Amino acid sequence: MIGRNTDPRATRLRGRDKELRVLAEVLDDARARRGASLILTGGPGRGKSALLAHLRENAGDFTVLHCGGVPDEADLPLAGLERLLRPLAPHPAPLGEALTRGRVDDRMSLSLSLLDRLTTDEPLLVCVDDADRFDGPSLDALAFAARRLAGTATAIVFSARDGRIKPGAADALVPGIPERHLHLLEERALHDILTDRAPVTLPASARAVLVRSAHGNPAVLLGHLESPSGDPEDPTSEAPRLPDRLRADLLSPYRDLPERTRSLLLLAALGEGIPLHLLSRAAGAEGSAVADLESAEDLGLVRVEDDIVVFTDPLVGRAFTQGAPAAAVRAAHRALAGVTDPDADPTTFARHTAAGADAPDADLADSVVAVARRAKRVEGRTAAALVYERAAALTPDPDIRACRLTSASYETYMAGRSEQAGRILSRARPLAVTDRRRVLVDLVDAQIAMRGSNAVDVAERLYTVGRDLIPHDRGLALRTLVRSADSASLAGDPARHARAAKLALPLVRADDPEPVRLVAAFLEGCSISFRGDYPGSTPLLREATRLAELVDKPSELIWSGIAGLRLSDDPFVRRSTTRAVEVARLTGERATIPAALGFLVFSEFWSGRFPSAAGTALNGLRVSRESGQTIWATQHLASLAMIAAIQGDIDTCRIRARAVATQAGENSLGLAAALASWALAVLELSRGNAAEAFFRLRSLVHAGPGHGHPTMRLLTAPHFVEAATRIGEIEWARTSLAGYRRWADAIGSPSAMALAERGAGLLAPPDEAADHFESALALHRACGDDDVEHARTQLLFGAFLRRARLPGRAREHLHNAQESFERFGARLWVRQTRAELRALGTGERGPESPSTGELTAQQQQIARLVAEGATNREVAAHMFISPRTVEHHLRGIFRKLGIRSRVDLARLFN
Repeated sequence: MIGRNTDPRATRLRGRDKELRVLAEVLDDARARRGASLILTGGPGRGKSALLAHLRENAGDFTVLHCGGVPDEADLPLAGLERLLRPLAPHPAPLGEALTRGRVDDRMSLSLSLLDRLTTDEPLLVCVDDADRFDGPSLDALAFAARRLAGTATAIVFSARDGRIKPGAADALVPGIPERHLHLLEERALHDILTDRAPVTLPASARAVLVRSAHGNPAVLLGHLESPSGDPEDPTSEAPRLPDRLRADLLSPYRDLPERTRSLLLLAALGEGIPLHLLSRAAGAEGSAVADLESAEDLGLVRVEDDIVVFTDPLVGRAFTQGAPAAAVRAAHRALAGVTDPDADPTTFARHTAAGADAPDADLADSVVAVARRAKRVEGRTAAALVYERAAALTPDPDIRACRLTSASYETYMAGRSEQAGRILSRARPLAVTDRRRVLVDLVDAQIAMRGSNAVDVAERLYTVGRDLIPHDRGLALRTLVRSADSASLAGDPARHARAAKLALPLVRADDPEPVRLVAAFLEGCSISFRGDYPGSTPLLREATRLAELVDKPSELIWSGIAGLRLSDDPFVRRSTTRAVEVARLTGERATIPAALGFLVFSEFWSGRFPSAAGTALNGLRVSRESGQTIWATQHLASLAMIAAIQGDIDTCRIRARAVATQAGENSLGLAAALASWALAVLELSRGNAAEAFFRLRSLVHAGPGHGHPTMRLLTAPHFVEAATRIGEIEWARTSLAGYRRWADAIGSPSAMALAERGAGLLAPPDEAADHFESALALHRACGDDDVEHARTQLLFGAFLRRARLPGRAREHLHNAQESFERFGARLWVRQTRAELRALGTGERGPESPSTGELTAQQQQIARLVAEGATNREVAAHMFISPRTVEHHLRGIFRKLGIRSRVDLARLFN
């Protein structure tokens, strides 16, 4: 083929920048009449032909000759050369005579004639693709010419499978010219290819699976995009099928191996890391399999590492399994199942047993189910789900198959893969025959919906399922009704919560184990607390927190953490929810982690642990989105809105709160909606806009399910009292404080009692207010774990003392408040405190320029982490940003604070 092209190629060749530079240099050398030659080598599918195509299409003023090797003509002398030079015919002798006769009488004369034909005054590019498939005489003549291009305007570029006459041979395919070997692409380049070529945006999880399964080979990705096969997110589905041509190319060096060797390689491919002694047993070989593998090793096709057969190209194993007859594959799986220890490797045993069966078999299915619990303990919930799916595939009875698919769905859901769990469950529902089986399917379906659907609707569904489970399974019915109450609580619906508790509590018995008693105490305590009977709820909630020390289940630990929140015991909440996260990770309960993190962050931001709180909420948001839990993603976003409010990041707080309001409205999330409204109210208070804060908090007083939350009405009372007293709404303030004080007195929490005393100070006559504020500060000091509210009390007390014309005492409290706010990065409260100090006629401590309150919320977080000794990479990992972004922010932080180094930053924050 001959031609010219001046239009650059539209599609980028990802990950081949170095090779493209080398090819550009080849063209430059030819233009400068220095001549150039090169051979590109590499395994099938790595992009050799694509690079040659790119070279041709960007050759500009070059005349281009192009030809590819054809296996059918490899035995015809000069067939390749004739096809390459056909566009230049007729040819001078002896080249023309040799091509016409297809015979080489004088190799030197032919080679010199070819060299003369290819070296003209005009730039010429010769591209020989798949040179390893050329006939020998053609390739010899082209190689002769390629070594003698100095001083010419000609470039000859070859591509070949591996740069050898045959794999393992000592002689180079085209000796004497530079060789460029194409390595496998890095994952980043494969992701870029997907971005360029995918017809629709692929989910991140599907992208990751496709990239990993490609093993650096771009042809695998492109083949899947052109002809999708299987579900990349389904761990039970086979790896995506290789394109037919790629598979044939990968297997071509193996076709001449002995049958015995190829059978062993099929077993090795299916066995995925099976040791040689088990490989021998599976093959029925007497002695070791090493001797039978020698022919493949000699050709460089496989190697033995640590007693494991390793293919030199990781895709070859897949090519073997996809290219073998189905009967041979099933027989190989049966052989491998026979040598696999179900106790040591339960998942592998299940896979081979299921894949080796010719038809459903109840006995085989039972043998697979028997290892499911072992798989869960040894390899995790995802492994257990795979085992249950394998067993379901072998189960002939539809109802039992439905049971096993339901178990697979539940384990998949708990592993944090909600969408896949729903797909598995959809296969189980039509098979369920008995009432028990149908209600179990409904239960798993409702639990999946609990993390991503309307909270009120899910509370109803779980209540119905729990009621239906009572005749079948008392314990499961109890937990289901607690989940119904949980959904009702997320919705802010005390009526539905009470209804679930009323049905659940009679199921509890005196001799039930600690986890059941914890659940009962938690549920009853929350139900009584929702009614406003705080003295009645407190003993039950304390019992739930006491029993938490005796359990190690994530859900129970989360429930005890919620009990701790209702008791205003933040240290306990941190301990309990942190344990819940740790246990969930150890046991593979990824689905539970977002909820645990959601309640953990509550205990962090009011105690001034803002870097930790922000990191927890961001981590929770990420995990929630990855596991398809939109409910908890909304909740974490609401927490981030509150953190932004406390730190005075106005725009961020408002953006997040608006997003929460939209999502909470769609899913009836009263808790998240109330938290977002509270965040906006805190923001307005910190800006000095008490009226706006008052109306926002007042709207929560009568907000119904999906829009507010009874507990949030209680917890917002200290801020509501402050906003109301500022604008003269004294009756609203007194009513709100009365309810809050009843709760604080009942639970006996120093931090809650401190806020009640602060509210009393705001409402008291001037001659009594100071005593209430002093009492509040003493309680804050006794608590030692509510730094934000402690500083807020000092600010309010300092403001009161200033108005009472007691400047000395006011100055002390205001300076303390300012230092705390600067440490937290609460810049708007810093501004309020400075205003109070200016009203006293008092200068601030230290120059204003280095005040950390001038930093943005993100800069505050970065600055504190760096001041604590974190590296840029550690800060980036904590905040889910790049190290380069951290470096950029650090430059801005140094500039704003007027400092030069990390040492200065540490001094400022410590």
